[in-house]
Amino acid sequence: MKTLLVNGCSYGECWNPSEDFVSGIGCNKVVNISKSGTSFQRACRTTIEWIAQNGSPGMVMLPLTFTHRWELALNKDEDEIDGSWVPLQNSNYLNDSFNLEDSLIDDIHKLCDYYYKIIPNLKTYWDLMFTNIIMISGFLESRNVPYLIWDMCNGFDKGHLNRPTKNKERYKAFEKINLISENERIIDIWKFCGNKFMWGTMPYDRRRTTPEYRHHHNEIQYKELEKYILTYLKSIDQ
Repeated sequence: MKTLLVNGCSYGECWNPSEDFVSGIGCNKVVNISKSGTSFQRACRTTIEWIAQNGSPGMVMLPLTFTHRWELALNKDEDEIDGSWVPLQNSNYLNDSFNLEDSLIDDIHKLCDYYYKIIPNLKTYWDLMFTNIIMISGFLESRNVPYLIWDMCNGFDKGHLNRPTKNKERYKAFEKINLISENERIIDIWKFCGNKFMWGTMPYDRRRTTPEYRHHHNEIQYKELEKYILTYLKSIDQ
């Protein structure tokens, strides 16, 4: 019995892979441990934890969530997969179901507001995500676990890399992007965005009133994504 392990945020959580897709990648069942509002840090950590508890799956699929999300360990009841970690992002979008005292929730909101005030630039978010991509890739490869990673909602643009930093110098310590580009198990993040692709498969009338990146697509659009993934996997496995 080979398991397809899916892990991401809400964009992964609302994906129910079809039987044809699961069998098409050589698996028999699906385990989806995606969680709404979470970061790629969480996806990496919990993928490793799930494998430690259950053994190697037949395939891992990691749709990338928004780069600005992160997580923090708090003194709370521990979950079997998540432990004491909780997802964090802009305070306007924080999940209030942490089962914490109101005073602590207020402190977390203040912490997030301060955190986002001092982040230097967009490349910093990318830097952390790209580092985590490289590390989780290495872990999965060390265990001979097939995997696929793709951007789901960021719409990465190389143009941002050419913008000057605060000191008008080239952004340093960022050559790791070449390692991302060299890995065929990572769909080209500069050219492909899952949500944008699915948005493009919708009828024109629906596209006129549907946000391009933030919409949670329906089953029809996810089946279009599945077709794309199957075609991509065949192209790199030849």
